[in-house]
Amino acid sequence: MKSLSLQSAHFLYLEKSYQEWLKTIGYADPTVNNWPAHVHELLHYLEGKGVQHITTVSHLQIQDFIFHIKYRKNHSRAGTLSSSSINTIINAINSFARYLNSTGRYVLDLTLERAENDQEIPVVLSVQEIKELYEATFYPSRENPIAMGQRDRAMIAIFYGCGLRKMEGTMLNLSDIDLQKSRVFVRKGKGNKQRYVPLAAKPAEDLRAYIQEGRDWFQYEHYAKRYTDKYASKKGASNSEALFIGKHGDRMSKFYQRLAILKERAGIEKQFGPHTLRHSIATHLAMSGMEIEEISKFLGHSSLDSTQLYVHLAHELKQEEDGRF
Repeated sequence: MKSLSLQSAHFLYLEKSYQEWLKTIGYADPTVNNWPAHVHELLHYLEGKGVQHITTVSHLQIQDFIFHIKYRKNHSRAGTLSSSSINTIINAINSFARYLNSTGRYVLDLTLERAENDQEIPVVLSVQEIKELYEATFYPSRENPIAMGQRDRAMIAIFYGCGLRKMEGTMLNLSDIDLQKSRVFVRKGKGNKQRYVPLAAKPAEDLRAYIQEGRDWFQYEHYAKRYTDKYASKKGASNSEALFIGKHGDRMSKFYQRLAILKERAGIEKQFGPHTLRHSIATHLAMSGMEIEEISKFLGHSSLDSTQLYVHLAHELKQEEDGRF
């Protein structure tokens, strides 16, 4: 951490005083040397955010730092920090908070939770890869190419355009799609929470085409060459209200398999599923400059802590894309 220089005299004093405090209360030498180094990284991060005094630090800024260390590159080896390394940093910050409280310098009401598992950076598709995935829905199909493509585009509209979780998209009914008001009603969200998600023009157009045209091909028996001639519901049709219908007329659930076909057509090497599309739209919104509070509301998060990840991913993806040119 020697390369991370501090400019604030106040922060420099706190770091030195914290180390003396650790030594005084009897911590072992490795801890006395290592924990202040981790606090040094925190203080350097806060300086980069314009913070110059500990009394102006917010809980959200410290949580943002935790997201930063979880997904930043490891300085000594390839990959990100292990959960053990992350927990060491968290222990140091919790100890620093106790030091501030016990010495009366500042009451920092903070107890960070330890990381349970090694952190993995979620897969995110670039904007270009999303375009290629969308274009793959127009490729020829062994089955009805019109209806299949319309359902594929509606699927992308829901999981990318609306950022829904896999189960939220699976459980959507026709009545949940309000094309007149350009919104989707999520009635079975995480934690049984309900919310409305706005529909942009293109996703709305793709949903309209699928609902008014392509969906009937999946729900009703038909001639192979004239799928618009409806006769009776397919034998497997158990829920006529489901938005997404499978080949047998039942509620569709095999989104991973369908995305795998589109992935192969598009020539995308990354492994991904419906939730990857949710990660991708959130990251792209962060890249576009949308406020984190708005992204959190869009995704249905109960806490901004869950949304902070996408700010980091946006930075990483931008660096990745800039490196190509």
